[in-house]
Amino acid sequence: MPRRPENNPRGYQSPEEQQIPFESHMIPCQDGVQIHSWLLLRTSNGRNVIPNSPTIVFFHGNAGNIGLRLPNAIQMLNRLNANILLVEYRGYGNSDSVTPTEAGLRLDAEAALCFISQHPSIDNSRIFLFGRSLGGAVAFHLAEYAQRQHISVAGVMVENTFLSISHMVDHLMPFLKPIKVFVLKIGWNSAKIVPDLTMPILYLAGSGDQLVPHPHMLKLAKLSLRSVLVQMHVIENGTHNETWLQGGRLYWDKMRVFMVQAVEHAPRISNVRVNATSTVATADGSDTADTAAVDFGTTGTAVAAECAAASNGIPIMPSDFLDMAQEATRGSSSSTGGPDTATAKKDI
Repeated sequence: MPRRPENNPRGYQSPEEQQIPFESHMIPCQDGVQIHSWLLLRTSNGRNVIPNSPTIVFFHGNAGNIGLRLPNAIQMLNRLNANILLVEYRGYGNSDSVTPTEAGLRLDAEAALCFISQHPSIDNSRIFLFGRSLGGAVAFHLAEYAQRQHISVAGVMVENTFLSISHMVDHLMPFLKPIKVFVLKIGWNSAKIVPDLTMPILYLAGSGDQLVPHPHMLKLAKLSLRSVLVQMHVIENGTHNETWLQGGRLYWDKMRVFMVQAVEHAPRISNVRVNATSTVATADGSDTADTAAVDFGTTGTAVAAECAAASNGIPIMPSDFLDMAQEATRGSSSSTGGPDTATAKKDI
C-alpha cells in the first residue's frame, strides 16, 4: 500500500482527478510537526463556497493515506452537503515523517480543529467530527478537548470504533490479561471519555464487524450518559471496513438527519437528556425498522463509480488488528495507534 497519495492508483491520488474543488494544507501542530490535509469544498459553479454548510473533520483508520478515502469523502460531500476536511496523521501520507504516537495523533487532531475553526470559508458553528475505527478514538479525544477548551463542535459521528486498546487486547490476546498493565503502551480509552461528553453523538455500527466486537459500539452508546442527543444506527451484517458501502441510502439519511438535529435542536435541549434511538438496516441497504425516508437537499453528483472502485478495487482498509495489538505491548517509541510509515497494512 503506497504511503503517499500521489503514488496511489489513478483516481485515488487527488480530489482534482474527480473535479472536486479543494484546498491542500500543511497544518502546524503544537510540537512543530506539520500534518497534511485536503479540504473538499461545497461550491456553486465550482467557484464560490456555499455559506453555512456543515463541515466534517474526517479521521481515518490505521492504514494507508487520505487518497484512499476519497470515494468515501466524495459521498459525504455530495450526500451530506458538507465540506470535508481529510486529516492525514503524522507519519502518514505527505505529513511530516515522524513516528506516529498516541500523544502525537492527539496533537494532530487538535491542530486540525484549530485550523478548520479559523478558516474564513467555514461556519465554525457547524463543525462535526467523524472517525472510523481508530479514527473514532481520535474523534472522541478531540471532542473531549473541544469541550474542555470551549471550542464549538456541533456533534460527533463514529463508525465501528472500540472501547479501548486494552479491551481489544483482551479480545485478541487474552493470555496477556494478567500482565497487561505492565506491557500496554497504547491507551485510546474512549470508554473513559464518552461518559463526560455533552455534545450530540451518532454511532454507526456494522453488526457483522469481524475486527472490533460489535458490543464495543453498543457499550459506548450506553456510556454516553451526559450527551444531549445519542443515536445509533446498526447495519445488519455490516463489516468493519465496508459498513459505509453496505448501509445504502438509509446510512446517509441517518447521518444527515442527525446533523440537522444536532445543529437545530441541540442548543434548545442543552439541559435535557434525550433517549438514545437505534435503527437497524440490513447490509443490502434495506431498512428493517418502520422508518420513513427523509431527504434534506440534493444528493449531488452520482458516485456509483466511486463506490464500485472502493468495493472492488484497491484494499481501502485491510482488517488485521492482531499486529497492532502486538505493537501496543512494545516500546513507547513505536506506540502509534497507527503503523510505521512504510508499512501501512492494517486498519482499526
